Amino acid sequence: MAGCSRFTEWLSSFPQYAFKQHRLHFWGTLIVLIIFFVVMMACRVNLQWFWLLLYAALILPFAPYVTKPEFFYRGGLTSEKKGARHIVLLAASASISWVFAKSILNASLLGGEYGIVGACAYAAYYTSFASVGIVIYLIRTKQGYRSLPEAINERYGSMATLAFGLAVLFRLYQEVWSNALVVAGFYGAEHTKEWWLGACLSTAIPVVYSVTGGMRASLVTDVAQSVTCVGFLIALLIVLGVNAPAGFGSWNGAGTCNLAADPTPPVTADQCSAAAFNWLGDSSKAALAYNYTAPSCNYATISSQSVCTSVGGIYSASTCQLLQQPVCSRAGGEWLPQKRASLEGGMDLLSVGLLQGILSYPFFDPVLTDRAFLASPKAMLISFLLAGLISGSFIFLFAFTGIFGNMVAILKPTTVPAGIYGNMLLGNPTAVSKYFGTAMYSVTNIIFITESLSTLDSTFTSAAKLLGPEFLGILETGQPQPPQSATKRHLRAGRIIIVILAVIGILPLLASPTALNATTVSGTLIMGLGPPVWFLIFVKGYRPLTFHLPFWWGIAMGIVFQLSTAACCKDYINVRGFAWGAGGSNTLLGFNVIGTAVAWGLAGLTLLENAEGSNLILAAAHGNNIVKVIQKGLQPLDRVLGGRFEKGAASSHEACAVVGSDDVMCSTAKEDDQLQTGEVAKQDMAV
Repeated sequence: MAGCSRFTEWLSSFPQYAFKQHRLHFWGTLIVLIIFFVVMMACRVNLQWFWLLLYAALILPFAPYVTKPEFFYRGGLTSEKKGARHIVLLAASASISWVFAKSILNASLLGGEYGIVGACAYAAYYTSFASVGIVIYLIRTKQGYRSLPEAINERYGSMATLAFGLAVLFRLYQEVWSNALVVAGFYGAEHTKEWWLGACLSTAIPVVYSVTGGMRASLVTDVAQSVTCVGFLIALLIVLGVNAPAGFGSWNGAGTCNLAADPTPPVTADQCSAAAFNWLGDSSKAALAYNYTAPSCNYATISSQSVCTSVGGIYSASTCQLLQQPVCSRAGGEWLPQKRASLEGGMDLLSVGLLQGILSYPFFDPVLTDRAFLASPKAMLISFLLAGLISGSFIFLFAFTGIFGNMVAILKPTTVPAGIYGNMLLGNPTAVSKYFGTAMYSVTNIIFITESLSTLDSTFTSAAKLLGPEFLGILETGQPQPPQSATKRHLRAGRIIIVILAVIGILPLLASPTALNATTVSGTLIMGLGPPVWFLIFVKGYRPLTFHLPFWWGIAMGIVFQLSTAACCKDYINVRGFAWGAGGSNTLLGFNVIGTAVAWGLAGLTLLENAEGSNLILAAAHGNNIVKVIQKGLQPLDRVLGGRFEKGAASSHEACAVVGSDDVMCSTAKEDDQLQTGEVAKQDMAV
């Protein structure tokens, strides 16, 4: 109890600190929000807009304005922090930051399509917490690395660090538009002015407090957001459970209809439509309950069966597929439910989730990996295991929203308004919440707003760190700088980057992307990142090829997969040979199984040479690399930037030399004129 009271006292002191230190910021923000409130009341805007305003009112006035770079990037959770309150703070922050708005949308849709297997499929990605926790714990305790880019640069070189950074930047860019896309759906139809305004406002709010407070603001707001989401999820689940038909937990709406020969099955379009209409009582609903294929001849100009066969053609009779169990039964057919424990029943997506979640997916998301370097290693590991359990459970339970929607749409279609029937059938949480009325629609909207804001503030903070101390650090010194070494210059650069990413990150909404693509496609692109990151634990030496071969192989596979589904190219790229099983995601599964196996094989091949990892040149890891070429190109800007790049080229660097077996001794040596000629001493390193 004492630990809980101290945690509460510490948390409550945060707004007091913000108020005392930044009164102008507090009152200025509050006045602006009051003006917005008055205008919204005068215009009688929809209730849902007030939830965004309420969030802004509760967060923005109290957001701290951090002036210390390390505090901005680490939030006060230094490597010595290991108490219970720090474990709870980090667990709450990590869990809520990784339950994206797009994640709960995808979980609900998969629940609607595959039932409980779909819920497990998306929850499988949350094995990522255990993977990141274990890997980062070991590289922090065994090698002493302070960030993942620092480790990659030390082991694989600056080109690997830059490639990794670009992959991470792509991930952060995706997070902006995918979360804005989901929240916008609560405010209007796609591409309407209300839809765009919802997307922009839900992005702008976290931009403001991320610019002012960075990781500090993110950590503290995450605690309140975690409590909010869990509370409203419980309320939503109670409503779903009370109103669900019997068999809610075991529902599986997918299957096939075997129409008997007697009585005569529907063979015309009208008969097929009538079979669906008899149960659904509405033509728009009935259109979603059957698929009709007209009779055809392989000679397109011939429609008669007799003429087609007389000229040696192949005639295909009409077919009627009834897609819902009640419709099938009323037409005299036999309903064959889809087996859960099969690739067709969603196990293909579950397999992809486990494969990506354990081996590669989490390592290119700094929202997760940045937090793995906060607090003490042991406290971090405990926090991450707890966070994985919390967030995975949240995703699994929220998927029952989609299961409910699909179940009610099929079994009780007359209770569902025609305007939301299609989305209800899909398990879309927007439609399910509308089914219950304004109160539950507001509850669901608040959950989505909370998840979106918690993800975006973490996204912006990670982007600031990536392009601040890490990328800018490479240009200055040849090495990415950890948050502990961040300067005021890095802080200013990070704040600028947050604003730029927010603006650029909204632009993909012009092309109408889908939120699920942000997970499955990006996870396929970086399947080759897993081997070099896992190898950081136990593989010795400086080995650039161990990173580049699997990484670029994965990128190539991901691009091919993406193009094979794109409208511009799908007719020209044949990837059917990669299909694994007969499920709806068989190609995705095949790409990931084959691609991951090859990636690990390529990484393993690079270890056959110099198995002990000794006598390797470390010069490239310490500034004598492609960065020097970039620095020379930037020399005309040297006067404007205060000579930072020139100083960086002559800065000191840390080199490690082997002592004994696996013990590592690190010393600092100042570079001299030898660096200008590339004559850097050869070092041995084993980790």
